[in-house]
Amino acid sequence: MGATPERLDGFAVIPGGVVASREFKAGSIAAGIKASGALDLGGIFSTVAPCTVAATFTTNRVTAANVEINRARVAGGQARGVVFNSGNANTYTGAEGRADAMRMAELFAEGQGVAPEEVLMASTGVIGFRLPMDRVADGIRRLELNSVDGIDVATAMMTTDAFPKTIAVEVPLLTGTVRIGGAAKGAGMIHPNMATMHSFVTTDATLDASFALSTLRAAVDDSFNVISIDGDQSTSDTVLMFANGASETPKPEGADAETFGRALRAVCQHLAREIVRNGEGVTKLVTIEVRGAVDAADARRAGRGISTSLLVKTAVFGGDPNWGRVVAALGNSGAQFDPEALDIWIGDTCTVDSGRIQDYHEPDVAAHLRQSECRIAVDLHAGPAGATAWTGDLSHDYVTINAEYMT
Repeated sequence: MGATPERLDGFAVIPGGVVASREFKAGSIAAGIKASGALDLGGIFSTVAPCTVAATFTTNRVTAANVEINRARVAGGQARGVVFNSGNANTYTGAEGRADAMRMAELFAEGQGVAPEEVLMASTGVIGFRLPMDRVADGIRRLELNSVDGIDVATAMMTTDAFPKTIAVEVPLLTGTVRIGGAAKGAGMIHPNMATMHSFVTTDATLDASFALSTLRAAVDDSFNVISIDGDQSTSDTVLMFANGASETPKPEGADAETFGRALRAVCQHLAREIVRNGEGVTKLVTIEVRGAVDAADARRAGRGISTSLLVKTAVFGGDPNWGRVVAALGNSGAQFDPEALDIWIGDTCTVDSGRIQDYHEPDVAAHLRQSECRIAVDLHAGPAGATAWTGDLSHDYVTINAEYMT
């Protein structure tokens, strides 16, 4: 777990996570879904309405029951909260699984005194098993929400995660101050496309549905969509953002809109990096910087080509200064560039300049790759765009964890 920063992109970090935003409350409980007895069920709720909601979801053709229901509910642009569980993904469970998801929402809504349609739901864990609805129902009925701290909520979201991932910032706008809080889970099956595993974001800003969705999508594209641990996309990937307007500030426009978007991106990027840092078997966080791409999409394409290369990831794990694997990954990424114009850096060492191999000290490259955080940078010299991606190394422990996931 990385140290909590004092600031994110210039914004002050504050305590509370998802309940740092005004008029949000949250809670968690051990409902008995996990055999370990760990926290495995929770909820987040806005005490004021209306509450604007925006979301992105997995593009996997096989989806959890809650994803299908949430897509329809989010289309309306409003929701008050989410109830979630870990330890069971409620995926590939047919009509019964859909009914179970609906029942979760109904029970949570009943406890908060709102209509079931105002509640979203999320499930993560093992695929192909029905939820133990007797335990789930009892847990939801016993669930207590408060506004003290969001760390237990982030903990209840975890499956193979080693630590909870949560953050909140205060955002000074020209028209007043708003807050953004977030929590995320994810350690394996991390290769998002329009989403991540699970991430819940709250804000007390006043947002309309159109702005909320466009701003969330932009933040996700620069955070959760540029991380990869193992190249496998989950069936449950969900990012939800709730905006309840409790700050009583006007809808952000002009400079305020840009500031809010930058703060949301900072929150999402912090959570995304923590997901990679906490990845199954990961011992190193790798930052991949791409410059000189034709456009932003191509920059992300190049970054993803490097971040998903098993050969690059294993070289990083072993501290092997084999930058040729970066060249091969770029060539296979689909990004546009002239190989004879390429620059490559490993840490502060330039190994390739304008397509020509440099006279460098190989032990310096190896030493950099042995650090817990390392950097690979490339300049494609094909255009003005850039992007940053994050990945982890691939260790023996990843195989061990996933070979014994159900046993």
